[in-house]
Amino acid sequence: MSDAYIFFKEGKPGYAPILMLHGTGGSEEDLVNIADFLSPNSPKLGIRGRLIENGRTRYFNHTEDGGFDLDSLDSETDWLLETIKETFAEHHLDPTQAIVVGYSNGANIAAYSWLNGKDTPFRTAILFHPMLLTDATITRSLDDIKVWDSYGANDQIVSPQSFFALNSSLKVAGAQVTSFQHQSAHKITDEELTSAKKWINQINLNI
Repeated sequence: MSDAYIFFKEGKPGYAPILMLHGTGGSEEDLVNIADFLSPNSPKLGIRGRLIENGRTRYFNHTEDGGFDLDSLDSETDWLLETIKETFAEHHLDPTQAIVVGYSNGANIAAYSWLNGKDTPFRTAILFHPMLLTDATITRSLDDIKVWDSYGANDQIVSPQSFFALNSSLKVAGAQVTSFQHQSAHKITDEELTSAKKWINQINLNI
């Protein structure tokens, strides 16, 4: 789409593509090194959030009181999903085979799309430090969804209540969820990456 900033890196034929969704203030290239570690042979595709809030890129906005702008969240999720479908088609990739690698803001919008009745093509995700953004309005079973997600016990942004509420909502809808907890803050650690890579290998994805 004309208003999207896209990063694309070719991979080997037959390998599951990685869809990279950055955290607040990030770009379409932020997670390339992480994606390369997790799945070196996969094609990599990153999409930058098109909003700017307080000088930082985002996938959706906050309200003035610091809450989530639900209108922005809903419309920007639709924009992102349409951009994913168009961009994957342009590169002759199947979005249903994609592994989402999302961090914080990017992880949140991926989970929101599953839990709120969106036409979401991807079915597998690695979500670093996600949270539940709003009550789920699930309209279909998520029993074809596989998720690995992580939480830091000293995370200053994601509360344990929000993280575990997200996992509960996903599981109630039928998703298979594997969680990893560590003692660090709101950052991606080496132990998280090792756990996420082990999980990919265990679920037998072609990486």
